[in-house]
Amino acid sequence: MKKIVWIISSVVALVLLIGIISFTWIYQIAMGQREQGHEAAIERAKEQANIVQVEQVETFVGKEKQFIVEGKNKQNETIYVWVPASKKEKVIAKKAKEGITSNQAVQAVQKENTVSKLKEVKLAREGDVLLWEVTYLNENNQYSFSYVDFSTGHVEKNLTP
Repeated sequence: MKKIVWIISSVVALVLLIGIISFTWIYQIAMGQREQGHEAAIERAKEQANIVQVEQVETFVGKEKQFIVEGKNKQNETIYVWVPASKKEKVIAKKAKEGITSNQAVQAVQKENTVSKLKEVKLAREGDVLLWEVTYLNENNQYSFSYVDFSTGHVEKNLTP
């Protein structure tokens, strides 16, 4: 009887170990793909937008994959640079003060929608339209996305999958 318990315990431990190792490996691959392209985006942002200090880089995948580089110029002004993954598309750079803030984007969404829990606010782009993507749970606890124009603060569209 003790031998059977030992065998079952060993098998369960082995399955758990394989599961943990597999999860870690898949997670590493996924995170590597997410950050793939960040270095090239930083270089393009430095060349085309005169960024001297990079604060952060985010990946946005909409109709096209974009990298949003946030940094500072020589005058210590915050600059946002939308760098498309495709080198054929143009890089767009804006000073932060040229658009609305993330808080203003959230306020614009709250005027039109019931936001029960805010999840994330990040910069996005569709074509030449620069946006804030506001992710939240609505009154029915459904994930929802609203896209707010970076320049005007107008809510462009709302999505609840």
